[in-house]
Amino acid sequence: MKKSFLTILSFIVSITVFAQDLPTNPEPGKCYVRCVTPDVWVNQDVTIQVSPAYKKLSTVPAKYTTVNEEVVVENASQRLEVVPAVYETQEFVVTVNEAAQRLEKVPSRTETQTETVVVKEASQRLELVPAVYETQSFEVITQPASQRLELVPAVYETQDFTVVTQEASQRLEVIPAVYGTETRTYKKREYGTSLKVVPASFSPNYQVIETKPATAKWQMSDTPAAECQSSDPNDCRYWCYKSVPAQNITINTTDLTSDATFIRTPDCDPNANGGEDCGMSTYTVKVVTTPATTRVIDIPAVTKNVKKTVMVTPPTTRVIEIPEVRKTMKRVVMVTPPTTRVIDIPAETKTVTKTIIIPETTRVVDIPAVTKTMKRVVMVTPPTTRAIDIPQKTATIKKTVLTEDSKVVETVVPAINKTVTKEVLQTKGGLTTWKEVECTLLEYNDLNINWNLGSATLTGAAKAEIDAKLLPALSDGVSVEIASHTDSRGSKESNRLLSERRAQAVTNYLISKGINSSRIVSNGYGESRLVNRCSDGVSCTEREHLANRRTQFRVINQ
Repeated sequence: MKKSFLTILSFIVSITVFAQDLPTNPEPGKCYVRCVTPDVWVNQDVTIQVSPAYKKLSTVPAKYTTVNEEVVVENASQRLEVVPAVYETQEFVVTVNEAAQRLEKVPSRTETQTETVVVKEASQRLELVPAVYETQSFEVITQPASQRLELVPAVYETQDFTVVTQEASQRLEVIPAVYGTETRTYKKREYGTSLKVVPASFSPNYQVIETKPATAKWQMSDTPAAECQSSDPNDCRYWCYKSVPAQNITINTTDLTSDATFIRTPDCDPNANGGEDCGMSTYTVKVVTTPATTRVIDIPAVTKNVKKTVMVTPPTTRVIEIPEVRKTMKRVVMVTPPTTRVIDIPAETKTVTKTIIIPETTRVVDIPAVTKTMKRVVMVTPPTTRAIDIPQKTATIKKTVLTEDSKVVETVVPAINKTVTKEVLQTKGGLTTWKEVECTLLEYNDLNINWNLGSATLTGAAKAEIDAKLLPALSDGVSVEIASHTDSRGSKESNRLLSERRAQAVTNYLISKGINSSRIVSNGYGESRLVNRCSDGVSCTEREHLANRRTQFRVINQ
């Protein structure tokens, strides 16, 4: 059944191939190609808005400036300064012993006086009848009775008495002013408003862009028909018109849900501050509650206790009787006078020296007063006061003043667009007429690309090789196959993957040069098509291995 189906399909393909018109007047040795020209696609840039324009708000905070202001913290006042009293020292005399009198005893003195004492009185004698005499004793006052004054000295006593050394005076005492403090309120800081930016909100979205629409292309099978009688196996290959699905790209986009706004909030909210205004501050002022006055303070007199002797009883005298001094003497006294003739007999006298006592007397001697010179301080000028002006005191306080309130700066953030390149069908492809091509292009042509071992990176020399050989062939609008090979070192699977990466590297470079990817087929054959004996287990030189690490291209039909 399967064999019959293949036979029928081969027949149909043969009929289709032979139904094609062959080139007219072909020349021997020439090669011709009748290609199915691909649809001509052009790249068209489509701009997708992935992010819409929106407003971006930034806040400029309020500007403040600091202002210095002078305020009175202590009012002008006066203070009283005492002008002290002027004192001078004066000397004064204090009688420490009053004037008195003393009686000075004038002692008694004696005077010697010569007195003729009749020791024998004159008598008469009678002759013949002598008188009768007898001796009698008698007293003679040798010192008559007298008196002497005995001094009764004055009676003195020591008394304390107070002497004023400094007279009583007065001084003025300043009662200083009584100060109090007064708290004054001032606006220390002004407040503006704060701005809170509510940024724009976005919601994610996406947009599907068809970069390449769905197409179909002819694809030749790799396996020829089993009953192919032609010597060229390509004549018996199946051609299938296969659908190529559309290629889409999903672009993530952002939709603007709500644009940016802002909320203005006062920096000072009296309601939130208990009803009080914000930014208020206080400073303390020193004020006079009671002005300074003075009070008179009596300064008592300064006294000094001095002792002085005072005569309590003045001196007197008392009379002391001095008895007379007598001396007993004898004398002859005629008892019987003579009776005869009287013959006067003169009296016999005797000179007696006697001491006459002059009694003691007193004389008054003045005792001068005893004085002492002392010093005392006397107030010449009483104390006074003078008012001294106290200037007011000021202090500098700092206030923060709002110069510019906060504001919102609006910046429009432009929409972000993304340019997506999509392929747009420009010309529908189809069978072309027969076109002469170089026969060598139908075969595999080597590109002189020396791949580094295990590498799939194009060097500068490799890119120059592609520019010189491959790009000119593609300029005629043909399609090419890029075939890449490796040496036998390494596993077959890893070599296949490495060769595919190398072929794709060349393909990517061609696409970067503007060649449509639909005109390029890249194949990696790994180590399946070695050009020499250097298979697994065979020892070869590096040069021999390099010959297998090759990349080729050939023109293919579609």
